[in-house]
Amino acid sequence: MEDKVKLLFVNNNLDTGGVQRSLVNLLNLIQDKYEVTLFVFSNSGEYKDCLLPGIRVMEASPLLNLLGISQEQARAKGMGLYLTRGILAAYTKLINNRLPIRLLVGSQKKMKGYDVAISFLHNCTEHMLYGGCNDFVLKNVEANRKITFLHCDFLAYGGDNGTNRRMYERFDGIAAVSEGCRKNFLRAVPQLEARTFRVTNCHDYGEYRNLANQDTVDYSDDCLHLITVARLGEEKGIPRGIEAIARLIQEGYKVKWHIVGDGPQREEIEEKIFQKGLEGQIFLYGNQQNPYRYMKNADAFLIPSYHEAAPMVIEESKALGLPVVTTRTISAEEMILENEEGFICENRVEGLYRVIKEILDRPEKLALCRACITAKEYGNERALEEFDRLVAGVFKGEGNDEKMAE
Repeated sequence: MEDKVKLLFVNNNLDTGGVQRSLVNLLNLIQDKYEVTLFVFSNSGEYKDCLLPGIRVMEASPLLNLLGISQEQARAKGMGLYLTRGILAAYTKLINNRLPIRLLVGSQKKMKGYDVAISFLHNCTEHMLYGGCNDFVLKNVEANRKITFLHCDFLAYGGDNGTNRRMYERFDGIAAVSEGCRKNFLRAVPQLEARTFRVTNCHDYGEYRNLANQDTVDYSDDCLHLITVARLGEEKGIPRGIEAIARLIQEGYKVKWHIVGDGPQREEIEEKIFQKGLEGQIFLYGNQQNPYRYMKNADAFLIPSYHEAAPMVIEESKALGLPVVTTRTISAEEMILENEEGFICENRVEGLYRVIKEILDRPEKLALCRACITAKEYGNERALEEFDRLVAGVFKGEGNDEKMAE
């Protein structure tokens, strides 16, 4: 019997988030085909209980653990680690994260014995104490081949710098989670085209539906109910969504917006809702362990983001028969069939206003989308084929070509 290929995946943690959700889904689907080990900086987060028993999980040393937790989480681990992380975070904000990441990664014993080592988290901006998975795989793992995943719009997310570009050149394979992500990345580093693959996210469609049926939230029939599930950060465009909703309500339209999630922009968003007098039309629910129960009975899922890679919530919405309304970002057109799975608008306030107004004026368009989505079957076959092709191509040193990206 042929030995399984030994894969080592490296990620920061298993907290709530699109990257972590995608990772868990992928590992669960491939754990019978490959020998899978997951190394996490911090074995924390609700998704750690979602991993199947066949996946070996290893956690980092206490110092490297600091790259997988927040400053508040570090407090619970003792004053020494709390102060250490605080000093490194301050240094990062003032200068950059290169030295702190180098020190923390260097504190971990080297790992060996793997066929392929995979960094599942891209590096972020240089002024955040976050990431380090690419550094760890390159410096601390002995493996025949090394791969990194790209879950971002490389030109827009803030990490397009010389350090990151040079780091990507050291990997045998780069896995972009959409064709749009792949193309934008190659605009920055065209010399890496042969090593850059598309590997779309995996999903647990059955789980989404099961969770959606648990204590499902019901909405009234007297208005349009929009739902958004997102981290409340600047890139998500929530304030401009509020501007569009406020204008529609001023014109007499009946619409309510339900927002699940939390983040650094929450206070600003709350203030804007108050200033516009929309406390009865826009609702903030904070982080929720089960966001799907809020999604199921909504009329449409709204994504007002400035930039996105390949949002997990698009496929999650489809699994629930929920049409998606989104701004035009790099992967929107390949993930949403216009007028069948949702609607794509100009990436500005006016675009959001117009598309929401259109579905308010013509509710039959939403009904048609819901019927089309419900009639379709969604699965992970393509994503798994892309992952197998990535591993085979990189492991054999064959590289990518145009046909592989189609």
